[in-house]
Amino acid sequence: MRAGWALGWAALLAGAPGGLAQPSPGEPGLGAVRILLNVKRAYASCRSYRDRGEVRVVGAIEGGSFGTTVPFATAFVRGGPFRFELTDRGLGERESRLVLWAEGDQVRAWWEAGGGERRVESLRAALEAAAGVSAGASTRVPGLLLPGEGGGGLFIAAPERLPDEEDRGVPCFRVRGKGRPTPYPLSTGSGTVTVEDEEITVWVERATFLLRRVEERRVLSTYRTVTTTVYEPQVDVEIPAGELAFPLTPQ
Repeated sequence: MRAGWALGWAALLAGAPGGLAQPSPGEPGLGAVRILLNVKRAYASCRSYRDRGEVRVVGAIEGGSFGTTVPFATAFVRGGPFRFELTDRGLGERESRLVLWAEGDQVRAWWEAGGGERRVESLRAALEAAAGVSAGASTRVPGLLLPGEGGGGLFIAAPERLPDEEDRGVPCFRVRGKGRPTPYPLSTGSGTVTVEDEEITVWVERATFLLRRVEERRVLSTYRTVTTTVYEPQVDVEIPAGELAFPLTPQ
């Protein structure tokens, strides 16, 4: 098992020469590691990116269940502005918007629940602070667009390829694995919990190698969760200035 983890991580970190790889005629297709490498290249090489998406969390706990949704949007121009926003709905008792923005050395954050603009140390720190509320959406794609400064990106250890499926009518590769060895501590919007086991499955659009869907199943010490993040991604498109701006009072 340890060898499998090591091989998966080594392949992802080492990279491979050439552009995006497509299955060759007569071959069964790409392996899981190659698919993930192509995902990494697709985001790191795009000139612009935008998405709208939603995180859906459903949990089961002794005596009941719970759930929430977190809408989010990303807008990015390489060499220009980056913007990520989300709406934190908690468990239904409140709703608060968060906007994170960066351009060059400037990083700004606007948080409705915090009374407006907040001082932030760095873009990575701001995105990681929002990771609990967004179930990782604030660091996954931003980390792929801006490796290092944008967050953790997409990590799947010991990945295996599953049969292809469509996501909302779009043909996709599917890859399954884990984000890290379990158990491990996980920060949430209200504290820290222990993840005893997990399984992550990603749907990757065959034509573009962009993420369409990420499903995370976790077993925690006192409850279970299924978190589904869906994306409507676009690359190398013209992005209106309004989607990249940082207004003082976001609407």
